[in-house]
Amino acid sequence: MSGGGNEMNWMRAARTWSLAIVAIFLALVLAYADLGKVAHSFSGIRWQWAIWVPILNLANTFVEALRLSVILFPVKNELRVRNCFNSTLIGIIGNIMLPLRFGDGARAYYLARAEKIGLSHSLSAVALDRVADFLVFFLLMALTAVLHPFPPSVTKMGIAAGSFFAAAVAVAFIFARMGLRLGAVDSAGKIRRRIAEETNKFVAGLAVMRKAGLLFPVLALSALSWFLRAAMVWVMFEAFALDLPLMATPITLILLNFGIAAVGTPANLGGFELATVAALKLFSVEISVALSYALALHVLEVVSIVAVGSVFLWLEGFKTGEVLKTAREVEYPD
Repeated sequence: MSGGGNEMNWMRAARTWSLAIVAIFLALVLAYADLGKVAHSFSGIRWQWAIWVPILNLANTFVEALRLSVILFPVKNELRVRNCFNSTLIGIIGNIMLPLRFGDGARAYYLARAEKIGLSHSLSAVALDRVADFLVFFLLMALTAVLHPFPPSVTKMGIAAGSFFAAAVAVAFIFARMGLRLGAVDSAGKIRRRIAEETNKFVAGLAVMRKAGLLFPVLALSALSWFLRAAMVWVMFEAFALDLPLMATPITLILLNFGIAAVGTPANLGGFELATVAALKLFSVEISVALSYALALHVLEVVSIVAVGSVFLWLEGFKTGEVLKTAREVEYPD
């Protein structure tokens, strides 16, 4: 338990520091923003456009659930999409309630328990789900950079993030191969064999990568997911009557995702707003308007998915409070 206590202390410290940094930057933004104009921008929201944000967000959640079910098809071809949808909701709500994306762990744990598959299978599927998502994101960024060059700082950040992503995937595969070799030795001990068994399950969860007929749907669903997320950004431009060029949508989406990735706060609080304001500043949008846009988009995304997700999970017999319990079980299994 002492190790677990140290990890919890480290998590609290990381969350405190990230919140402190975000609070400082938000204070600077608020210092330059005209709160009267922020309120005026809110009052002028065209709700016939804004109402599409929660609808598109729920549609994207379903697309992500479909992608996860395709990834797990080689492991269990009778997988229920309903459980994938539930696990995706649990992951989203968990990431909102917890720092450092621990919701993804809760998502994998719930799916393993609901579908009675190995946790290693489920973890590898969720990891591959993230890889597919990031891969399409970097392709989107590369295409956007060709059509509309980013500022040098953003380009450097993108190259660094892409390099880190590629290195992380390579290291994961190297460790997977090492784990398989541990069990291949006749004299391998009990611990080594257990590692090899779990590694085998993890690698089995990546089987979709060897099946071109399934890999294409995974990437296609990832592209559709990013399209729906871009649509949320665009409809909010219309809701605020912002007359911006077409490329403002992918650029805002890309910088927004870099912002929330850099700051691991619950519900992406602060990082979401700062990144959105910075993106809109590139298109000469006034800080007050950009801040009201960011706040409105964030609230519509978070509140809608938490509200609908909580009701849906409650109807399924899974209380929202269990997300935290499930996440703790992932961190400290018996």
